[in-house]
Amino acid sequence: MATLEQDKALSTDGVMPDVAMLDAFQPDELGLPSATIIAGKKAAPVSFPRYVFSKVNELRFIKFAFVSFVTNNLRRRYQRSVLGFAWSMLNPLLMMVVLTTIFSLLFHRDPKTYGMYMFTGLLPWQFISESIAIGCMSITNAEAFMKKVYVPKLFFPLVTCSTECVNFVLALTSMILLAMCVGLKPTFALLVLPAAIAVTFLFTFGITLCLSVGTVYFRDLTHIVKVVLQSFFYFIPIIWPLNALPEKYAHIFLSNPFTHFILLYRSLIFDGQLPPAQEWGWCIMYATLTLTAGFWVLQKKEKDIIFRL
Repeated sequence: MATLEQDKALSTDGVMPDVAMLDAFQPDELGLPSATIIAGKKAAPVSFPRYVFSKVNELRFIKFAFVSFVTNNLRRRYQRSVLGFAWSMLNPLLMMVVLTTIFSLLFHRDPKTYGMYMFTGLLPWQFISESIAIGCMSITNAEAFMKKVYVPKLFFPLVTCSTECVNFVLALTSMILLAMCVGLKPTFALLVLPAAIAVTFLFTFGITLCLSVGTVYFRDLTHIVKVVLQSFFYFIPIIWPLNALPEKYAHIFLSNPFTHFILLYRSLIFDGQLPPAQEWGWCIMYATLTLTAGFWVLQKKEKDIIFRL
């Protein structure tokens, strides 16, 4: 069993740990399933639920490394920046100001109200889209690290999604406080935001895990994903209200999974009320499906990934 000191060795601040030290983290020593097959015997297939449990269980042995990777990612993002973490609020704020100025005039809306309406959709969409776009390359970018030491393959997509989630929470908190200054009334519905963030995180992580494995085999996938995400921005009710669509076309846009997550935040923040149970049901269903798909793809391709890098 790996010691606490070995676990902390992975969490060195911005420095690649010593290879000899990293080699100590082998599956057998961590109490994880070994890849060795006894001569003359074929390893029994592992059931899907047991596989998922084993992969999640592996993460607890490198929890210090996980925290260190997320922290270092955030530090590198704002390295040598004068404003630092303030950009997590300023970036969406500046984009919201531009879009509000243009589309409030186009839709003949009050800029203050429309600005609050837009940021409730823009922030969660940025979290989802950036996690997926960056996470596509999370496994391939960790090639050198993965060839030196055994690390669960889902570790790097999880780090990417967690980094973007922390950034999202900082931006969301700042924007809610700012919105309160210009007239947003706080309600008890805001207390449910952590649940919405958790469901969104699981949904996003499932997609990211699936696509990060796919990118190992098809490197152009990351470029395709970026184009698709850019086009999806205009098919989601972020800059336009859903009730502006003709009724006969509304079901087409509601079939988009991303739409339901945007509506979730819009109900909690802009409308100040709990989303209907049906909306929660759609989001939980999509999160379950993407998470299951991600682990299923990882189970099928995990042993082959290291040879494809």
